[in-house]
Amino acid sequence: MKMKAASYLMIMVMLVAVACLFVLKRPDGKPWLSVQSITQSVEHNANELKRQGIDAMDQVKSHTNDLLGDSKPASSSHTQVYRWQDAKGQWHYSDKPNPHGHSQAYQIDESKITVIAAEDTSILAAKAEQEPNNSSSKVVPTALNPAAVQQLMKDTQDVQKLMDERAKKIDEALKENR
Repeated sequence: MKMKAASYLMIMVMLVAVACLFVLKRPDGKPWLSVQSITQSVEHNANELKRQGIDAMDQVKSHTNDLLGDSKPASSSHTQVYRWQDAKGQWHYSDKPNPHGHSQAYQIDESKITVIAAEDTSILAAKAEQEPNNSSSKVVPTALNPAAVQQLMKDTQDVQKLMDERAKKIDEALKENR
């Protein structure tokens, strides 16, 4: 029981000592410790850690490019892509122009492309078979169904707009807090 009381007393003495740092003044009239000074210290340390993290990530990218023998410069983030239509009306895309005819060239900014691994869509087809009355309203987008692909692209653009608006609101909120 005496150990418990002694521990309690030690904790109370430490808390009072820390609280005194918020009340007692330095010779210049400011308290030894303030919430503002703690906040500034935390922000400074967080910014320094962020800078160090970015520097480390840049070094990793540089070393990775060196190891992979990536010959293109790091500042170049545009890729040339070619598109052409064959005699059957199908569109083809390639990193090389059509050797047998005219190709349309496009510049693609690699920094705006997110590559996502292909998913197994067989489960969607099985689900559509299980729900025959909903299969007409829910169309699984495939390369053979251009209307579904167009709807998917429209939905994707709507989500992108929402994400852009959210990012803008967050940026504005952060600017107001500074």
